[in-house]
Amino acid sequence: MSAWLFVLAWAATLADQLAGLRAAGSIAAVAIVLFLAAEFRHQRRAIRIVSLALVLAGLAAVAAAPDPLAALQAGWRRGAAYAAFFLALGCLRDAAERSALVRRSGAHLVAQPAGRRYLAVTAGAHLFGMILSYGAIDLVGAMLARTAAARNSVRRLLMGAYRGFATMNCWSPLNIMTVVVGAAVPAADMRPVLPIAFAVAMLLLLAGALVDRLGGAPDGPSPPSAERWTIHLRIAGIVALVMLLAEAVALAFATPLATGVTAAVPIVGAAWTLLQLRRSPRWAALFARRLRRFHARVPSFRGEAALLATSGFLGVALGMALPQGGLAGFLPPVPALWVPLSVPLLLIATALLGLNPIAVVAIIGAAVPDPAALGVAPAVLAFACMLGWGVGVGMTPFSASALATARWTGADPWRVTTRWNATFTLVALALASAAIAAAHAGWLPGLG
Repeated sequence: MSAWLFVLAWAATLADQLAGLRAAGSIAAVAIVLFLAAEFRHQRRAIRIVSLALVLAGLAAVAAAPDPLAALQAGWRRGAAYAAFFLALGCLRDAAERSALVRRSGAHLVAQPAGRRYLAVTAGAHLFGMILSYGAIDLVGAMLARTAAARNSVRRLLMGAYRGFATMNCWSPLNIMTVVVGAAVPAADMRPVLPIAFAVAMLLLLAGALVDRLGGAPDGPSPPSAERWTIHLRIAGIVALVMLLAEAVALAFATPLATGVTAAVPIVGAAWTLLQLRRSPRWAALFARRLRRFHARVPSFRGEAALLATSGFLGVALGMALPQGGLAGFLPPVPALWVPLSVPLLLIATALLGLNPIAVVAIIGAAVPDPAALGVAPAVLAFACMLGWGVGVGMTPFSASALATARWTGADPWRVTTRWNATFTLVALALASAAIAAAHAGWLPGLG
């Protein structure tokens, strides 16, 4: 029953955002609240504590808002939209996890010769992270487990996968970061920001390769592989198809890109699944079975849905409770550049405390609803949130990606993030800060 509630929240969110049916948005809000209530007893203890804290803070903000009922409805409508985005991504991830193409691509990456294997793995994890999320790290770990690679080599390559996944969070339209940042800074046009953030993410990947090379660790022999580099073009083509279809939906309905992704990803996921089954004479029955299995899997998304929905609720409720200018009137006068430069530092600090960037960015959006009033272009604040998110993800020992890396290396998550990844984080923070300063200098506040 709870799975249907989540599916209803997704469908009603699209009816609200694409067809303009405001009543559907209210249905989505109720559906996601009922889903979270039904799954609450199955949540991990940490998720229960965090989500309850976010809900209580949101309810306090609702009580302080001029129109509490409107704040309550708008907050859960936003929370349902965040959760719907994640459910849509789950459709693509489900197809990717069962794809022989993905496994063959992963095997080819770890089979690269010494000297370019790290760069291949970190770039591959960056690409696979868009469709597998942190499952990209598990893919690399599973491929390495089948080889006779030395322990130190395994650690280096898994750190490359970890960094590749983390930097994907800086720009990918197929990441929850996009919908959260877009909602937190609605005045920012994400379309011109995404390619700039992509360029910075590529620079961070190269910086990671340099940090690895300067570490001086030896690289072991590579396992054999009969695949060619062209195999990765198919994965890139799937990602490109999702982006193009999402952009088409967004332009056709005049909606944010995140809404286009929420609508487009399940279509591509279903088409990919059908392609995997096309050679079987029983493809229709097998496809129906895959749909039933995915439906049965939907309740397992409860943890991510709880964090996303409650963070969205808090962000909107807090924004409606604060004065029209947010906290701008209470901040001491500082140079405008300090505002976006402080965002990555804040996201790293809160990540070390275990706070999810979803909630932190939502609060930033509520606290600074009009960045231009502080002399900061909305696009620059969004850009700072994007880069800070990617850098911060690499430092938190509480993320699923850090836990996966720790599991495959046999190390503690704190060692993975605060020791093995510390040098890269410092370099990434310096590069991100330079990019933010350059964007601030070239992007006037009135440009969005």
